[in-house]
Order: sequence, then C-alpha cells, then structure tokens
Amino acid sequence: MSETFSYKNYSIVASLNERSIYLKMIDTINFLSYEGNVDLKELRVSIDLDGAYKIMINCFKEEGNYSFTISVNSGVLKLAFNALIGGFLKVNFDVLLREKLMSNDGQLTLNFNKLEQQQAQAIDVLTKKCTDLEASVNKMQQIIDCCQIFMTNIYTPQGSWCDIQSNAQTHLNNISAKEITMTDHGHIIWKNINVFYQLEKMTIHNFITKTNIRDFKNAELTELTLNCGNGGTFASLDGIQNFPNLEILTITSAPGLRDVVNILKIRQHKIKTLKFQGCTAVNVVELQTYCQVNNVFLALS
Repeated sequence: MSETFSYKNYSIVASLNERSIYLKMIDTINFLSYEGNVDLKELRVSIDLDGAYKIMINCFKEEGNYSFTISVNSGVLKLAFNALIGGFLKVNFDVLLREKLMSNDGQLTLNFNKLEQQQAQAIDVLTKKCTDLEASVNKMQQIIDCCQIFMTNIYTPQGSWCDIQSNAQTHLNNISAKEITMTDHGHIIWKNINVFYQLEKMTIHNFITKTNIRDFKNAELTELTLNCGNGGTFASLDGIQNFPNLEILTITSAPGLRDVVNILKIRQHKIKTLKFQGCTAVNVVELQTYCQVNNVFLALS
C-alpha cells in the first residue's frame, strides 16, 4: 500500500515491496519527477528493509528525532535520512532518485496539473479579495443603516452624533467614537449603542437597571466595564454573544451576579481577560477552573 506526504514544494509517494522500497518525489513548482526502487544493499545499514522503511516514513512525517533533507544536482535528487532511535541509537542513510524523463503524454499531464494548480491559487486569491470586499461593504452598510434607522442622530458641521439618553439630559456622542463612558440613570437608549461603528471601549457606571446585557450590542467593542453600584440587580452575563469581538470584561460591585461560567460555556465569545471586584456570588473555584482550561486571564478582588 502506498503512502503519500507533502514536504515544502514536494509531493512524496512511498511504498514497501517484497525486496525494495519504491519512492517517488514530484516537485510541484517545477513539475519535475524523481523516482526509483531502493534495495537494502543501496541503503548500507544494518537493519532490515521493513525497519528502513519505517524510519523513512517517520522522517516524512517529521516526527520527533526523525528528519530528512533534500538536495538536487544534475538530474539526481538526494534524500538524506537522519534518525535517533530510543534516544541513543543514530541511524543515517542516503537515497538517490533519478529524474524521470517523461513521454509527451506524461509531460502534457504535468502541464495540465500545473495549470490547474495556478488556477486554484488564482481562485484562492480572488476568493479572499471577494471576502474582504464583502466585509467592507457590510461595514459600510452598517454605518448607513445606523444613520438611517436611529432618527435621534443629529448632523452638525463636526459630523454625525447620536443621543444615548432619552430624557432631558442629552448625551451626544460622535458615532465614530472609539471610547464611551456613561452613567445609567434609567434613561439609556440601549439600541443606539450599536450605531458606534468603531467603538473599542465602553464603561457604564451605576449599571443597576438591567439583570443581563441582552438589550444592547456592538460588533466592534473589545473592552466593556460595568460598575454595578452594589445594587444586586445585575445577575447574568446572558447577552455576551452580542459582543462578538469582546476581549476584556470588567465587572465591579455586582453581588447578584452568579451564572458566569454557565453562560461563558454556552455563548460564543472571544474573551481573553476577566476582572471581577465585589462580585460575591460568583463561584470562584468554578471560574478559576474555567479560566485555566480556556487560557483566560482572571483577576479577582
């Protein structure tokens, strides 16, 4: 049975026969082919053919203590195998494979393969460009939708602004703001938080009117701080999925917060840092275990 491997720009085929080892190397850039049957005499090692074949396979797999190098000179490809068996036994041998001169049909097949590979690479490049373009269009559409939907926006010579307070205490912020700090007096227009298309950091003081964070979202936010004022109302991280790029979450003075680990396990997120202060109902042991397993930095006080 043949085994196949890939190494740098080479495609490798190897098989063990009764009296020899068959090797074929194809240079996928220049589309040159090297192959041959190697018997035990050519290897010049004091092991049987099966053992030599296993060493080759381990080298092709690049397993620990197994390696090989490739060099080409005048139509001959040299494979140098190096193995350290059991931590003390070194086995080294070389294999020489000659370039296979192909017939017209064989050369035509390789030319077709080369064209197919070039086409596949071109498709990959175009696909990536289309994906990037789609992301840019979606980003622009988000900005346009925000400007159209949120009628509380005010246009001034300085740019587009958004009101995130519904009472007389107007709280205007430029929709291009990267950082927002606000206080929850019970009049926040939560849906308008989504309008800030490049928001990175948001801090909410006196966050005592919500039991969770399902009522607002922002796709760009990377750092969120909730100061809950010891009110005990805020009890769940449900809604964390509304912030798909959130990396740092800080929560202070939230004695009612409990289901941290349960929510983090079932909601998709990218959080890398968790900071809790005065969150006395959080199961510390459970949270520490979760953070250790998932490589999340945790700060508790």
